[in-house]
Amino acid sequence: MQTLFQENVPMPQAGQERPRPHVLLRLAGYFAIAWLIAMPFGRMFGAALPVVLILWGVAGCVHFAADIVDLFPAIRHAARRSVAEKWNGRYYAYYGAHIRLCLVDGMVWIVEEDVRKIMSPPVTGREQRLLGADYAMVGGTGLHGYSEQGLLRLIQVRLMRRGGEAEMKKFIAWLQNEALPNVKRVPASSAI
Repeated sequence: MQTLFQENVPMPQAGQERPRPHVLLRLAGYFAIAWLIAMPFGRMFGAALPVVLILWGVAGCVHFAADIVDLFPAIRHAARRSVAEKWNGRYYAYYGAHIRLCLVDGMVWIVEEDVRKIMSPPVTGREQRLLGADYAMVGGTGLHGYSEQGLLRLIQVRLMRRGGEAEMKKFIAWLQNEALPNVKRVPASSAI
């Protein structure tokens, strides 16, 4: 059975911090004391109540300063933890969009869901059927994707039909000069 007061807790040595109660418990106590102080002052002074509350707010900032400072390492920890998620560190960034490149048996596949975010207008079912085997399920992921050659061919056909869209030309240059050579050189950057 756990009690409110812990027995046989060693006293902190000189230079050590005493353990603080949980922040929610301290916050509840802080507001209870503020209410107890504000009620009599509000009846007696009326207009002085906002001044008392402002001073109490400043004191609260000082009192909870350590908790506010502890918030930043918590944010850093959450960011580091999110980096360890399934796809983090295993995608390429193209102007804010995440592109997953998968190296399967020496062949690079680009996940369709990621390409959809970049291609405008979206790739149609007809275009996907015309790609044949260059549009298929990416092995080991359960996701559909385009082979390296299939995606480049799709973009080239779109450029010939619709004219030279600068965004698609930038995407091709990025694929050919940065992403594709890198995923072949560093297989660990593959999404699978």
